[in-house]
Amino acid sequence: MGSTERNLPPAAGKRVLITGVSSGIGEALAELHLRHGYTVFGTSRREPYRFMTHPNFRFRPFDLSKTADIGELFKGPFAEIPSRGVDVLFLNAGVSGNVPARGEEFSLAEVQHVLNVNVLANKAILDLILTSTHRPATCVLSASMAGVRFRAGTLTYSLSKAALAALGGVYAEENPDIFFAVLGLCNVDTGLSRQVSFSQRIADFPDLQALQQRALAPGYMISAAQRAEDIREVIGSPADYGVKSGVFVDMRTVLTRQAKASEVLPQT
Repeated sequence: MGSTERNLPPAAGKRVLITGVSSGIGEALAELHLRHGYTVFGTSRREPYRFMTHPNFRFRPFDLSKTADIGELFKGPFAEIPSRGVDVLFLNAGVSGNVPARGEEFSLAEVQHVLNVNVLANKAILDLILTSTHRPATCVLSASMAGVRFRAGTLTYSLSKAALAALGGVYAEENPDIFFAVLGLCNVDTGLSRQVSFSQRIADFPDLQALQQRALAPGYMISAAQRAEDIREVIGSPADYGVKSGVFVDMRTVLTRQAKASEVLPQT
């Protein structure tokens, strides 16, 4: 990969909003952007204690499953966002819905909960922020191959991620001034991925067993910090990576393709 700093404008005065900021990729994105001088607005149910004293960090606790109350999110330290906006929006928070399990084992209430967090909360946040006079230049949606390639045992997660990709695709068509990066984050070592890969029920789902074996292979799983760097690089220069607004892409495929394109053939 090339230099991240090369591709992005100076961070002075730049503002980002990140959901799911207390762990995993959301936490890594917050750390990365704080390190580069951004003002970071972060939300999650739990406090990310490591950032709470940082002068450029603004935190608002919120349960994104309560979609009817999204307006409450934009109070207190977030009150200025509807008027001043943010430059980049990371819709990162997500839940799996206790996968793996067979489809009929998920209650409608469980399906609704996952859809609320993974899709409907994102729509509500987007709708509010898009009314700002300072609209974001980029919106990053944490999508997944689970919304494209369907595996037994993953109904709630796959259903929500397919809907999230559709949300990004439609909003990209309707808002051409904003770049919607719909990214399948792939093979990242987070609590959510471990929940799926190492569930006690994994033996009931052969396709997920194969996924588990890949996860156990040395070097396959990468850190959330590395994926945060990858995301920042890609959205800084999406055309270089062949990423189009509103079109789902798998990060592993994108990065592999870019690495091959960057190879210099030996002189003959």
